[in-house]
Amino acid sequence: MPERPIVLSDKILDAVEKVVASNERLIVKAYGFIPVTEFFMRHFIKRVLTQFSRPELASAIAMLIKELTVNAAKANFKRLLFLENNLDVKNPADYERGMRLFREAISETMPFEYGTKAKQASLNVQTVFDFDADRIIIEVKNNLAMSKIEEMRVREKLRQAMDCKDISEFMMENVDETEGAGLGIILSLMALKSSSIDPHALSISTDFKNETIARVEIPLHENYIPKRLRPHDVVASV
Repeated sequence: MPERPIVLSDKILDAVEKVVASNERLIVKAYGFIPVTEFFMRHFIKRVLTQFSRPELASAIAMLIKELTVNAAKANFKRLLFLENNLDVKNPADYERGMRLFREAISETMPFEYGTKAKQASLNVQTVFDFDADRIIIEVKNNLAMSKIEEMRVREKLRQAMDCKDISEFMMENVDETEGAGLGIILSLMALKSSSIDPHALSISTDFKNETIARVEIPLHENYIPKRLRPHDVVASV
């Protein structure tokens, strides 16, 4: 039986128009990542880009948002699974065992099952859209810090992804059986490159205490330089 198409209500569509017209920041808060959330954010980013005459960027940016949001939700799910199995994320042996269990638990129902558990544990993902005629800043935050082990792995994956030219090269040379192949990161960077956006505009950072933030600043015209890429700015992040 085919799935019913997702349709946004007139109330939501009107709210989107008001936000876009006033250049207001939009914050989308979720506990998992379900199709209606993805559909809404795709619609919103397409509407923003149309407003500033850059609709051709919509597909790449929508892919980026999806990958970063899914990664953030999975980070929360993974931590919950570790807690359920009395595993210490900071202990290398526990971490390896936890990742094996996490891979086995991944399924189509996981976003719903663990989304409910995440809500009960107050673990959320916030996607923040901040935009004007010069740039769009997208921040995907989860209120859970990375461990040193996780931060090290993410940093290495970003380094590998920055160096490769296509997905097949990344898969052949950098498959990490512990965390998975890191396709979310490589797809995000490829999406930026395909739209002539410097992939270094993407950063992933953690305070090791309360949160992890993936941030990307997308220029809407050639004269705008993202903050992270300005020579005088120093950014201590992945």
